[in-house]
Amino acid sequence: MAAPGVRRLHPYQPGKPIDELEREYGVSDIIKLASNENPLGSSPLAIRAMEGELADL
Repeated sequence: MAAPGVRRLHPYQPGKPIDELEREYGVSDIIKLASNENPLGSSPLAIRAMEGELADL
């Protein structure tokens, strides 16, 4: 038996395929990114925070 918290989890719902998004929104220049990515790269604040922690590694 799985723990109650595990039983309450919902299955992963993947995003729509690119061709479906292109049709739905009427665009043709969609960039496929994972859920943890963005087209702008890391935030400058995040970069500064990481740089500040390098000496402690």
